[in-house]
Amino acid sequence: MDHSSTTLAAAELADHYIELILSTQPELLVADLSDADAEEIVHQAERLALYRQTLIEQLQEQPLPNDFAADMDDDEDEEEEDEEDEN
Repeated sequence: MDHSSTTLAAAELADHYIELILSTQPELLVADLSDADAEEIVHQAERLALYRQTLIEQLQEQPLPNDFAADMDDDEDEEEEDEEDEN
């Protein structure tokens, strides 16, 4: 896997992890923003972006499956097919 594909695979895996966390326990990554002002929202977004970047950097140092990106694409294709079948 070359450097750019490693970065892409790490980014996709990081996004997948973040999506899982946000959908199950968002308080682990972001504070409740319902009463937050614009400055606090910006601060939370910056923290999340920094967390994502750090996670990508750390994942790049780990052995990733060579076909991780292909597996993610296959999952997305299956979801699209399921949606088409429902319609």
